[in-house]
Amino acid sequence: MARMPGEPDVAVVAATVEPEIPSSVDWRAVLAGAVVATAISFVLFTFGAGLGLSLTSPYPGEGVSVTAFGIVLALWILWVSVTSFFAGGYVAGRMRRRVSLSAHEAEVRDGIHGILVWALGVLLGAFIATSTAAGIARTGADAAATAATGLTAALAKATDPLASMTDTLFRAGPTTATATTTPPNAVRGDPRGEAARIFANSAKTGDISADDQTYLAQLVSRETGLSEADAKTRVDTVVKNYHDAVQAARDAAEKARKFTLMLAFLTAATLAVSAAAAWWAATRGGDHRDKARDFSALTRWA
Repeated sequence: MARMPGEPDVAVVAATVEPEIPSSVDWRAVLAGAVVATAISFVLFTFGAGLGLSLTSPYPGEGVSVTAFGIVLALWILWVSVTSFFAGGYVAGRMRRRVSLSAHEAEVRDGIHGILVWALGVLLGAFIATSTAAGIARTGADAAATAATGLTAALAKATDPLASMTDTLFRAGPTTATATTTPPNAVRGDPRGEAARIFANSAKTGDISADDQTYLAQLVSRETGLSEADAKTRVDTVVKNYHDAVQAARDAAEKARKFTLMLAFLTAATLAVSAAAAWWAATRGGDHRDKARDFSALTRWA
């Protein structure tokens, strides 16, 4: 087209539109794999809970031992986690969008999708576990509050271990009727409360001092009419039972600590193995996708 005299020069620039680059992460495939992994693990853990209840028994001599049960539980958790994330990783790899890449790059991206399935599945599982635990705790708290309103002070006192030990100390002896060590009109303190406080204060160290034991023997002798020797024997018996109870509590706390450490290590090891399983399964799923692997023979009945 001819330019008219005096007309200014106009530069025409062709506008280029950059093509939209698809995301490297196929979140739909990741979400599908995570949902599959979470569903499988939930079903298998529910089945395992029922199986575990059938293996244990509150009666002595019945059911499997604690060691055997712990081994079975660890193997079951490992198998369920690996199986569920293997299935979820394979689903994500098989359903991921096919992109023209080198074989190595496609395998790496498939594996990363498997790791994303693992991460999302762990978060979903943690959310479900937390919600379930919170619901159980809330239900238990409501039930405990309802039951507490119906309890009497006598029942609470009867179930107090310190009150039980105190009752043992001040159980009337055979010579109570003839005991006149204290005038009938004398004002006495609260011997049971004193004994209970001695036990409570000694719980910090797990030992009752010799002075406290001597004082307890005097209180028992005065309140029950027992001779000093018999009162001392009774105190020694109760103190021994007290030491055994404190030691049993410490042993239980130590076992709980070791079990918590073992459970934490088992959980970490299981999650690491599950991540590897999800990666490998996703690469297998991507390989089957690229090669259009046909599994229709497995679904035919005849």
